[in-house]
Amino acid sequence: MIHQTRARLTDPITSHEAAEGLDINRSQTLVLERARTMPEPFTDQQLELAFVADPPPGPRLSPQRIRSARRELHVLGLIDFTGYTAPATGRRRCLWRAVSGAQNAPSGVMGDPA
Repeated sequence: MIHQTRARLTDPITSHEAAEGLDINRSQTLVLERARTMPEPFTDQQLELAFVADPPPGPRLSPQRIRSARRELHVLGLIDFTGYTAPATGRRRCLWRAVSGAQNAPSGVMGDPA
């Protein structure tokens, strides 16, 4: 597994300590597994709410970590962008789906998520 946790050089030591303790492969695996059970397509908000409604065992994933893991999985080609919502009011949201036939678990982490 390629594991490179990131914190900015200007971040306080507590941020660096937290980054070192982050299990990125675990969060990617949990997000991919959950994405495969979601109705397609789904938004990041729906994915986050699925983790609130039925949290996996172990440490809780923050909404930010869920979104970051989803983006990393998208970069790895395991989750596809399918379009946008068409709300009557408010802002559009991106729609996603798990790629069928993709590998079961991420083997590594791509670069720093944007």
